Amino acid sequence: MSHGQVQKLAPPAFDARALIRKLLEIAQRDTNVVVIFVVINNLLRAVSSVILTRLLVPEVFGIAGVIGSISFTVAMASDLGFQAFVVRHAEGDNRRFLDTVWTISLIRSAFLTVLLMALAEPIALLFDKPELAPIIFVSSLTFIIEGVASLTLLTALRNRQILRLSLLEAAVVVIQIIFAATLAYFWRNYWAILVAMLVSSSFKTLLSYVMFSNSARRFAWEPVFAKDLWKFARFVTGSSLISLVLAQSDKLLLARLMPLDDFGLYILAGNLASAPLAFTGAYASRVLYPTYSQLFREGVADLRAQFYAKRWMPSLLFTFAAGGLIGSAPLVITILYDPRYADAAIYLQILAIAPMLALASNAANEALTATGRIRATFEASVAKLIWLVIAAPTGFYLGGAIGLVLGVAMMEVAALALKWWQMHRASLLDMRQEMIFLAAGGAGILVGTIGDLIIRRLFI
Repeated sequence: MSHGQVQKLAPPAFDARALIRKLLEIAQRDTNVVVIFVVINNLLRAVSSVILTRLLVPEVFGIAGVIGSISFTVAMASDLGFQAFVVRHAEGDNRRFLDTVWTISLIRSAFLTVLLMALAEPIALLFDKPELAPIIFVSSLTFIIEGVASLTLLTALRNRQILRLSLLEAAVVVIQIIFAATLAYFWRNYWAILVAMLVSSSFKTLLSYVMFSNSARRFAWEPVFAKDLWKFARFVTGSSLISLVLAQSDKLLLARLMPLDDFGLYILAGNLASAPLAFTGAYASRVLYPTYSQLFREGVADLRAQFYAKRWMPSLLFTFAAGGLIGSAPLVITILYDPRYADAAIYLQILAIAPMLALASNAANEALTATGRIRATFEASVAKLIWLVIAAPTGFYLGGAIGLVLGVAMMEVAALALKWWQMHRASLLDMRQEMIFLAAGGAGILVGTIGDLIIRRLFI
């Protein structure tokens, strides 16, 4: 055999750099970026919780809960849907358009800051906690700090800069953890958390200008663009107000109806069930919506096929995993907590129904919004509200607190059914594929249940 023949038979040399480039390319795909950073942010917040609970008394976290609820309520009640508006608008790259939207956003933020400052004492008295007034007053500064931020935090989604935006958000979380832990070590009170929140908001605003090009904004007012925003926002605001009711009603009702120990189990299960929802929200808004908007703007012929092709594998995997959480809930609770919390498993199984349906619902919502059907979000929220009004009391009458929880958890069924009908009318629905996704969820429930029975019987 000649030397040339030996060379032909020799295996190709291992190219480490090519492998690294390939792995980086895979990691930077939109879906993978969202998954990776959702996991990273959840881990960072878990670490933060572990550190702060060792430095601060439980009362501090109660105060944080009240302040968080107030801020959430104010923000949702005045939501104008800036993100969705900028991402889908045909003039979304126009400087005059962006300056006008930024100006309106800044006016809204300044108004909310002044309003919350003026109402700080009445709100504190409403909660029967007058000592919260100065904390509410200072926390209102968050609105104006974030209102000054550049719109690059929105245009990054439009321009598919998912990795850079995710890096920014992770950096902000790290800064908040460092400041909160350091200040908590010295101060040992709620002001450590509040100051850390203000610092992280300021850092986020700074990075919105530093990390992106064309980030500078100036005051502007273009009546045409302002009118477009109002037409868009009237449905978003109505939907946000209803979402506010939907997000808080179960907690208000169950806190009154349940003994505190049972309510604690419900909150614990709710926190676990909400973890998968972080992915559905981020994936739908950061990956699907910008892609769908671009496809619609470019006039792609077969939108339905493109819509499903983009979400095919993530939907299969996520729905299977969410179903697995339903089936393995007793095992999850057993691994994470001691026997006192065993009854949280039933709440987790019920509440995990919503995440299993959430990706299909969110994807449909983004497809409808991207194609100009703005009313879809509002109408879905109305459907949820009607379902809640009927199902919650009926469930409580038939099954007590568990029945009420089941009625609340099944709200997503009503929204998804409506969105499927709207997708059908828009020639965007492929029911066969939707059934495949649901089948994957059913398979996940089966596998999770079998795994739970085997592992708990043999090893626990």
